[in-house]
Amino acid sequence: MIHLLRQRNFALLWFGGLITLMGDSVLLVALPYFIYQKSGSTWASAVMVAAELLPRLLFGSIAGVFVDRWDRKKVMVITSIAQGVIILPLLSIRSTESIRIVYVVSFFQITLAMFFGPAENALLPLLVPEDELLPANSLNALNNNLARLIGPPIGGAMLTFSGLFGVVLFDSITFVIAGLLILLISYSPKNSKSRDAPKLEKNTLSQFWTEWKEGIDILRRNRVILVLFISVVLLNFGGVMIDPLGAPYMVDIVKASAEVFGWLITVQAMGGILGGLLAGKVNQKMAIARVYGWSEVAVGIMIFIRYNIPQLPILFMTTFLIGLPAALGAAALDTLFQQKVPNTHLGRIIGALNTTVGLTSLFGVLGISGALGELLGIIPVLNIAAGITGLTGVIVLLFLPAKEDQKQVSN
Repeated sequence: MIHLLRQRNFALLWFGGLITLMGDSVLLVALPYFIYQKSGSTWASAVMVAAELLPRLLFGSIAGVFVDRWDRKKVMVITSIAQGVIILPLLSIRSTESIRIVYVVSFFQITLAMFFGPAENALLPLLVPEDELLPANSLNALNNNLARLIGPPIGGAMLTFSGLFGVVLFDSITFVIAGLLILLISYSPKNSKSRDAPKLEKNTLSQFWTEWKEGIDILRRNRVILVLFISVVLLNFGGVMIDPLGAPYMVDIVKASAEVFGWLITVQAMGGILGGLLAGKVNQKMAIARVYGWSEVAVGIMIFIRYNIPQLPILFMTTFLIGLPAALGAAALDTLFQQKVPNTHLGRIIGALNTTVGLTSLFGVLGISGALGELLGIIPVLNIAAGITGLTGVIVLLFLPAKEDQKQVSN
């Protein structure tokens, strides 16, 4: 798997992603702390989360249509550099009254990310052979875990010693560096066009909706893609039920400090790094659909054990073990989308997925997790989330064909 980093184009994409994720993780740790420190209000933090979810609902699906129209590398370069510029107004925050700048910046930054993400997902299959997709996606998942491992302590230290100014400047520079690295990728844009690629003779609103509907039609006609789509929605729904209750569980049930909570994030990232490194070997022995399905079943089981045995040794062990299959499942999922969806329509499918996940995430956090947490208690709701995660894996194992995937893997 590591041999992929010796391939120039993939290495540029990978290091660009790692650098920008590092910058993001630094800001994501420092900014909420800074906001609460200035405002003393949990409402201020909640509004920032809402500002980040709103672009997913408004632009996720729309962005996918344009990603399929445009050259994916150019989209990534422009949006990355634009993100580096768009966060600079955060440097002007000096008082509680100016915190509203955070909401505006967060909205526009995530809007740009709605273009970057689908473009990256659609560009990757053009840079590596199909039988290398799972290892390549595993290395990308490794990026996320490395950023989660290294970024938080850097963010806390930078906020302490240089204030928000240093954090924002660091994140801005990482965006620009990532954009320049991606700019150096060399591939032929015409390779991204298949014989079935849409002919964009008109740039009209009706043409736009025609292309959007083509993406939705693929979901309706292709059972495999539909199952993948539903599985992602279910996974995120279960995940967002856990997020608001993780800290209350640690405080009220485990009676642990914030420091322990931070170490758990680090331990899960370590498990994710190991899982990413193991994905290349798993790819040689098991169909990709089976990797995805069994990974989510394992995650669901580990979540159930973690939240029903509130002992720190069990908590650390299960958290580490969750990181392993979670990384494998994420890499397998991306690979399946890239294999099953025509590259000319991949941006639209990922965009529609972003919108749907944004909607269900908002509903899961506000309408389900919070309300049920008060009604049923913390642990019962966490058990429901574990059940949804495990059920997702079962659905994948039952409804995704394994033989076809195995054939593709062995080619």
